[in-house]
Amino acid sequence: MKEKTKKKTADNVTVMQNDFTKAQHSQKRIFQRAKKAHMRRLSLIFFFGAALIGPCLWKTVGNWLEIRNLDAAIALAQTEKKQAEDENTQLTYEVKLLQDDEYIAKLARGKYYLSKDGEIIFSLPEDNQTKMAEKQENAADSDS
Repeated sequence: MKEKTKKKTADNVTVMQNDFTKAQHSQKRIFQRAKKAHMRRLSLIFFFGAALIGPCLWKTVGNWLEIRNLDAAIALAQTEKKQAEDENTQLTYEVKLLQDDEYIAKLARGKYYLSKDGEIIFSLPEDNQTKMAEKQENAADSDS
C-alpha cells in the first residue's frame, strides 16, 4: 500500500510522505471535488434554466410574429373599409340623383334618346362617336 501512495514525477524524484504533503494532497483533492461538484451544479442550473426559458422564448417569438401578421391584416382591412366607405358614399349620391325626376329625364334623353311629347331628336356624327367611345369603355370596364 505504501508503493501506491508514492508517486514518482520523474525518474530520480520521489514524493515525500510527511504530514504536510499529505495535508496538501488532501486539501487539493477536497478542492477538486468541490470544484467538480460546483461545475455539476452549474451545469444542472444551466440545463434546467434553458429547459424553462427555451419554451417561453419560443412562444414569445411565435406571438410576436403573429402580432406582426395581424397588424398587416388590420391595415389591409382598414384600407378595404375606407374603399368600401368611399364606394358607399358614391352610391348614396347616385341614389339621391336617381330619386330626382329631372335627372332621370335628362339621363334618359342623353343616353337612350327618349324625348318629350312633340320633341324631335337629331343624332349628329359627333354624338355617335362619343356613344361608340362610351360603349368601348364600358366593354373594357366589364372585361376587367
